[in-house]
Amino acid sequence: MGSRNLFDELATAIEQGLAFLEPVTTAIVSHLPGLALDASVLDVACGTGEPGLTLLRQAVDRRLLGVDTAGTMVEIARRKAASEGLSGARFEIMDAQRLALPDAQVDAVVSRFGLLSFADPVASAREAVRVLRPDGLLSIAVWDSLNKNILAYATASALEERLPSGLAALLTDLERFAMPSRRERWLTDAGMSQVDSEFFPWTVTFPDEASMGEFSTGPGLFQQVFSTLDAGALDAVRERFGRLLGEYRRSDGSYALPYVCRLIWGRR
Repeated sequence: MGSRNLFDELATAIEQGLAFLEPVTTAIVSHLPGLALDASVLDVACGTGEPGLTLLRQAVDRRLLGVDTAGTMVEIARRKAASEGLSGARFEIMDAQRLALPDAQVDAVVSRFGLLSFADPVASAREAVRVLRPDGLLSIAVWDSLNKNILAYATASALEERLPSGLAALLTDLERFAMPSRRERWLTDAGMSQVDSEFFPWTVTFPDEASMGEFSTGPGLFQQVFSTLDAGALDAVRERFGRLLGEYRRSDGSYALPYVCRLIWGRR
């Protein structure tokens, strides 16, 4: 199979898996009041292109730079922009803690579950604010405590002792980063003149338990762990997973999972 087909399959799998985040994208965009139709936007940890591409679709004269450390994601984002004729989009491999951009370069910084979530969030906060122009806007979504990301929480709990030390440490870091007001303070200390935040709830539905399981084992934090399990271990994990989420099962066999993330927005 050629690389084009492989990328198409990967992009389709990722986009299907991330469709449940569309309400979050809408919420991020809603906290960019008065963003100019020709504004320059930086999407940090852009993944396959959101929420930056949504902002570009709303006003094609905007200029979008999406950055991510994952080359495959960057390539998928480039292909998406090209297929839609969004010539104002550019995607590059770049570390959020060391942005290869001049000071005061962009009118807005956005991120969906990337900025302030990994590695050194204080450094990434400084970099995000550094590249914002005076009075520039920031709007991001971050996960709060893991138990508010219910599918990830159930998956991690079902895997229990099978989590490798590196992934367990990452989950611990996410809990530390989510402590009240920490991320808001990092942005204020970095130079934001105004920072606000709020919880954002929404509901994710799955037609059945199998579709939930398929999503939890797909592209994401736990994919590699599942790939190492033998049949017996996989059955045990699936049984725990089903028990943990059983109370969210509706009479028709579908599942309605309540999610909550934190929106953070402000102005430099």
